[in-house]
Amino acid sequence: MSQHILEAGGTLPFIFHVLFMLFNVFVIYQFFFNNKFFDELGFSNEEPKTIFRGNFGVIFLAILLMSILLTFDVTENTYEENVIQYEFWYSFLAILFLFATINGVLRYFNFVNNYGFKPNIRGLMFPLIGLILVALKLITT
Repeated sequence: MSQHILEAGGTLPFIFHVLFMLFNVFVIYQFFFNNKFFDELGFSNEEPKTIFRGNFGVIFLAILLMSILLTFDVTENTYEENVIQYEFWYSFLAILFLFATINGVLRYFNFVNNYGFKPNIRGLMFPLIGLILVALKLITT
């Protein structure tokens, strides 16, 4: 286990990495098993459930799987190669969550068309929490 913590960049980055994986597990649970989640976001029909359980669910499953593979160093790379993988992976996630946060802010403050539904603060909080965890991971590495 100490080797995994070393490859993650130390104890603090490893903790943020694990917190990020737990965040992904929480989001995946909300997408697939919590029907009230969609009602609380303001969606009243079945299309958002299909999208979140389809495309977005698969994206979050892929993010979780990639995080698990990096944490346990399944490819058994050397330390230098693993650091490059971490930097690339978390830079990609930072960009993804930054765009999702910007989209959430624009929709929450009605700067773009919301297509008839009232925006909820949860739509802004999910990508913002992911962005904060990724930023903390990148800063501490």
